[in-house]
Amino acid sequence: MEKEDLLQIDKHIREWLSTLDAVIPQLIAEMETTTKQNRFDLVTNVDKTIQQHFEQFLNENYPQHQLFAEEKNNDDVQPKEGHVWIMDPIDGTTNLVKQQYDYCIILGYFVDGIPTLSYIYDYPNQTLHKAIKEQGAYTNGALIPKPEPQPLKDLIISFNSQVMNNDTINALYDAAFSYRFIGSCGLDSVRVIHGQFGAHINTNPKPWDIAAQFLFAQELGLKMTTLSNDKLDFATSGPFIISNEGCHEEILNILNSGNGYEKF
Repeated sequence: MEKEDLLQIDKHIREWLSTLDAVIPQLIAEMETTTKQNRFDLVTNVDKTIQQHFEQFLNENYPQHQLFAEEKNNDDVQPKEGHVWIMDPIDGTTNLVKQQYDYCIILGYFVDGIPTLSYIYDYPNQTLHKAIKEQGAYTNGALIPKPEPQPLKDLIISFNSQVMNNDTINALYDAAFSYRFIGSCGLDSVRVIHGQFGAHINTNPKPWDIAAQFLFAQELGLKMTTLSNDKLDFATSGPFIISNEGCHEEILNILNSGNGYEKF
């Protein structure tokens, strides 16, 4: 894809994202919440309406593009063929419902399976993080510097302690400088992107949770792999880590030592 074409799509997407500023407050004021698999698996009219708006935007402006997204059936999508957008309309739905804070919109644009544009829009803070293939990563237009490699002992790390066994949790606590967990894969990853966290670990992400992070990792020299240190498939996802390159190996060694990281 020509650079000019890519920049035009980027401009168009940023314009669409800006329209959410007028939409989201009203949706929240009229918020309706339901559950999916269990009482902790929430979905709202905010999620559904934002996704519908983006689907309409694609149909009107890029009808040849496919949408692979959380709140739809994706059986007819070929995620590694042609132009594909992967979307989480609200990443951190529990945070939205319970706090109305710490949630974001995630968009990843792939061309024939190659990450090409990425967006993590932190709506409550009016902060847009984006990456453009071979042109760097930005926050509200300012270039994000590449985080310097650092050892785990100097870094804060992020993971959900409810899905790991106590031995692994304690080993991570002991090895890292400290621990935080926001509860939004996109926003926890943003802290890694900016060098504020050393790593974010997620043992059960879906493709839309991690769609944007691939390109940020490429542009900023971060490590993004499975927890077995294999290449991560954006179309199927699975347990993953995005990390500072200085602590990646040490964290994986901890996660895979003894009986591993899973609860038993």
